[in-house]
Amino acid sequence: MKKIIKLLPILLLVFAFSCGDDDFSENFTTDDPTTGWVEFATPNAGTTISAATETLSLPVSLRVPVYKDGLNVSYTIQAVEGDYTSILTTDDTLTFTPDPSGANGNTRVKSIDLHFENVADLTDLVVFDVVLTAVDVNGVTIGVDDESITTYRVSTPCPIVIADSYNVDVSALGGAAPSHTVDFTLVGPNQYSLASTWGPNFVGWATGDDSLNGQYPYPGFIIVNDDLTVDLISDDPLSPDGGTGTYDSCNDVFIISLTQGVFTTDFTVDLVMTAAE
Repeated sequence: MKKIIKLLPILLLVFAFSCGDDDFSENFTTDDPTTGWVEFATPNAGTTISAATETLSLPVSLRVPVYKDGLNVSYTIQAVEGDYTSILTTDDTLTFTPDPSGANGNTRVKSIDLHFENVADLTDLVVFDVVLTAVDVNGVTIGVDDESITTYRVSTPCPIVIADSYNVDVSALGGAAPSHTVDFTLVGPNQYSLASTWGPNFVGWATGDDSLNGQYPYPGFIIVNDDLTVDLISDDPLSPDGGTGTYDSCNDVFIISLTQGVFTTDFTVDLVMTAAE
């Protein structure tokens, strides 16, 4: 299923005019209803797409009461980091169709559509700016003041590059359990097998009985989803529910909360897995 992110305009633009009275904007005063400005109609000036994003729509607001011949807004893509050309396609002009009277209902918000492919295959971070550059009608400017959003930054998620092993800090029962290191073995797309999740000595620590060290190591499988959430599937029949968490691909860190069925008392176990050097 095609995934589309749409950034809806903050406000619908309503223009009211009377003879000799223009209340179009307190920052832009003119008696000429064919003048005005354009800017991005977004609540902020940037976003990070997901690895599954196929289309990102950036609404552009036309703050011009009357545009009888229509107008074209030019924009450009400016690289900030990495090569966007391998993942992005888009036009370079956004066209607003003619509105001779300012009253025929033509929309004053249209979107720049950015089309993405192969984002999940990136091995480096990509950052670029979408910049409004010009309008082909005299008297219509890009932005009206310093608060106008005329540049919009788009970032890709940091690539998913899973290390061979992770140092695991474990906490449960109000304290810190023994830390350990676990190897990640690839067994499927973004799916990894772990010989132990909470560590081989967790049960001995939790019970205070060192003779139990090495028992019930809680093996499992980690699945990294496109949105960087994580599912941990238990390979231990005593802990069938496994756990859930998130993966910080920029810092290569997993944060996971485990359920458990080894002990009769209900509690969770929190894991912080940091890539081993």
